[in-house]
Amino acid sequence: MTSNHNLTLTGDYQAGDLAPRMKRLGLLLAALGLGAGAAMGLTGDADAKTHFWFAYLVAFCFALTIGLGGMFFILIGHVVNTHWNVSLRRLAELTMGALPVVCLFGLAMLLPFFDHDVEIWQWDSINSSEAHAGENVGAHGGDASDSLSDKLDHAEHEHIVQKKAAYLNRNGFIFRLLGYFLIWAWIGRFFLSKSAAQDTAGDSIDNVLRMKKVAAPMIFVFALTLSFAAFDLIMSLDETWFSTIFGVYIFAGSFLAANCWLVIMSKWLQARGKMTDVINTEHYHDLGKWMFAFTFFWGYIAFSQFMLIWYANIPEETHFYMNRTLGMWQNYSYLLMVGAFFFPFLALLSRHVKRSTNVLCGMAIYILAMRYLDLYWLIMPNYHRGEVIDNPFGLVEISLAVGFIGLLIFGIARNAGKQSLLPLNDPLLAKCLGHKNL
Repeated sequence: MTSNHNLTLTGDYQAGDLAPRMKRLGLLLAALGLGAGAAMGLTGDADAKTHFWFAYLVAFCFALTIGLGGMFFILIGHVVNTHWNVSLRRLAELTMGALPVVCLFGLAMLLPFFDHDVEIWQWDSINSSEAHAGENVGAHGGDASDSLSDKLDHAEHEHIVQKKAAYLNRNGFIFRLLGYFLIWAWIGRFFLSKSAAQDTAGDSIDNVLRMKKVAAPMIFVFALTLSFAAFDLIMSLDETWFSTIFGVYIFAGSFLAANCWLVIMSKWLQARGKMTDVINTEHYHDLGKWMFAFTFFWGYIAFSQFMLIWYANIPEETHFYMNRTLGMWQNYSYLLMVGAFFFPFLALLSRHVKRSTNVLCGMAIYILAMRYLDLYWLIMPNYHRGEVIDNPFGLVEISLAVGFIGLLIFGIARNAGKQSLLPLNDPLLAKCLGHKNL
């Protein structure tokens, strides 16, 4: 039994034996998923290896965006002094705390730079001396100009990429990627450690004030690192394409994914007797409102990006959408529009859906699948550079996605056994538990 001011808590807020069990499950999923994906992809020819690394990037970005969405959930909560999400905060902190594990395996994305059979970011080969000598041929059968429309010839394509060489170069890419990962790891460790220390600090609010002071500047750091990481990891796959709102697009999907993940975590824990008296229908309702809001916001940003590019009709921009209207990618585009926007938008309009925890959890699982589809749609058309090919989705993609979800679970469970699942002495906890939606 724990006291928080005049609040008496009698529930189970410790992970207990769930933590080691979930660590083992996460490791098993990671080993099986990543191992099977590597066995299928890395033992084949150059095309199979290239397919593997593109699928690996999709799975990595999927797990990464969930963790980064959890980071924003923490930062914005401290900045605006919100109270309704205090009972959910530790779950978001644990999700954010899994980022070092995910990012460690994300470093594997640097290996294609040193494998002559694989070419993921073609700006690297274009900026090399061999590319300047006219030897820039992709490992999977097409040269760098395949990704553009016929309006942009090969010479103009190389000229555009060379203009970006001061930013798009191998050393800069590696340095920035390491920088992003270290910054995110520090933010996650800082807020998780300070929040956990608060559990045993009685009525002291020193840690609360410290977290609030740090959260405000970290909002800007988060925005910059997420945006530039999105530019580097995803947008630069198509080295001549650019969008000024691409970082916002990825942010919208990240925060949406994190809210879905929190719904699933909460339901899973409560089904095992944890947190049953501190996460109630009101908290699920608010998570549902965030899911609805960011479904709409993501759709708004996606349409804005498309509309501005379509209206300007600049070849360096329009080929991004042209490649996604060819062959099977057109079907993916329609599926994304209907499945990731219209259906969840209409479903989450209902108050009853947001207050029915089982239905909301089902919607959360569905939307997470759509988040994966969105990243797949962004990344995979760059495999074979927009050529009309058979659907590449298969066991490699499924295995790697399972592997990275396993890493995320392992990273969460690794920290979950070290502190309470609830910020016990937060001064806003009593107000959180008394929260009511109008």
